[in-house]
Amino acid sequence: MPNDLPHQPFVRRVSDRLTADRGPGKRPLWVLIAIPSAVLSVIAAGVLFAAYLAFAKGLPSIDWARHYRPPIVSTIWSGDEQLIGEFYNERRVVVPYERIPKRVKQAVIASEDAGFFEHSGVSFTGLLRGLYQTYIRHKRIVGGSTLSQQTAKAILASAEGVKAAHERHGVAGIRRKVREFILTRRLETNFDKEHILWLYLNEVYLGHHSYGVQAAAENYFRKNVWELSLPEIALIAGLPQAPTEFSPFAHPDKAKSRRSYVLRRMFEEGMITSDERKDADDAPIKVYPVQDIFRETAPYVTEHIRRDLVARYGNERLLNDGLKVYATVDLEREHDAIAATIKGVIDADKRQGYRGALMHLQPKEWDEFTRKEQAFLEGEGAHDEIIAALVTAVEKKGEAATIQIGEQKGRISADSAWWARKVNPEINSEYFKQTSLKGVISPGDVVLVRPASASKKGDWEL
Repeated sequence: MPNDLPHQPFVRRVSDRLTADRGPGKRPLWVLIAIPSAVLSVIAAGVLFAAYLAFAKGLPSIDWARHYRPPIVSTIWSGDEQLIGEFYNERRVVVPYERIPKRVKQAVIASEDAGFFEHSGVSFTGLLRGLYQTYIRHKRIVGGSTLSQQTAKAILASAEGVKAAHERHGVAGIRRKVREFILTRRLETNFDKEHILWLYLNEVYLGHHSYGVQAAAENYFRKNVWELSLPEIALIAGLPQAPTEFSPFAHPDKAKSRRSYVLRRMFEEGMITSDERKDADDAPIKVYPVQDIFRETAPYVTEHIRRDLVARYGNERLLNDGLKVYATVDLEREHDAIAATIKGVIDADKRQGYRGALMHLQPKEWDEFTRKEQAFLEGEGAHDEIIAALVTAVEKKGEAATIQIGEQKGRISADSAWWARKVNPEINSEYFKQTSLKGVISPGDVVLVRPASASKKGDWEL
């Protein structure tokens, strides 16, 4: 019966044709198909392998994650054991896995990657969604990466620089994604989930110079991570997606909304009760400005120590290796010495005359300056003795001037500004005293002032 009758099975007909004798000296058809297919497969495998080598070149060694030693903060301590300086490229304080509270881990997993302990490191649906959003629709990826992928991204950001690791579009963006994928698979192959989570919690950028959860706890709440409350934990856990957008300093409403999302996810995953969720959701957002340790304590002696350290060990070690330096300086005496030095410099400058206002503002700029000055006085300038003031009026005879210091009004008398003649180092100021403020200062001038005396509140001197 002919082989190509309609009632014969299709597979059998194809098989018969492939194995049929095509005549003397001719190879079977399957051989002609198999050889090119095999060659193409070998070529494709070679191309893929070459591409893998090209993309993997320069990736951080897996030993980096095994013997984890990232850039951390170098600190300088005074003789009376007070912190007087910090130096860093990335403000990070590494904490052991056991010291990070369970709820911090739960909050991060609930909000970032609920299936973290089940998947193999990469969510392919999330990856495809992320590629579609980024390279087709050109929108920000939201929730496309697992914690393992985010850990790989953080490691690349630390190794290659933040700018290179955040390339998003074109060939550079595709290259970055592939390198993240390779590093993610290496992490998943070599480490358990707890180690990857520990790396993530110490590597992730959380805004305002904070790398890792301990630095974030210190920066936002001036606490250790194991001292945080549930609302504070939820706020920090909501930052990795967009630290700038959800900053509690710049955007408190968005920060609170993001915190609510984290709390909802923790509740849905059975990590907290409904009462805990409600209490945490109702708590106000209360964060503290990042302390400028260098400026607020002993800037001059700290700068001297910094220069000595750079000369001895190099700037890279100072910024990355987490040095702990103990100085002999007594902080209280240092403050007294700084105050005496500043007073001496000001007095010496005054003997030569008045050098003029710091700047002059138009009336339409006064409100903005006053607002910024008030914010400064409530923050880092709270303890400053010498501050900038806005001159709002000068009396007709020049006997006094009215000034504005933030929301506070004050007064400068001509008697306190007797030294404010035109600059001339060759003239003895004792014999050429200024008797009027007219021609010395005018409305709109920003000048430096300090309290005239503790007993006369509201009186300032130029």
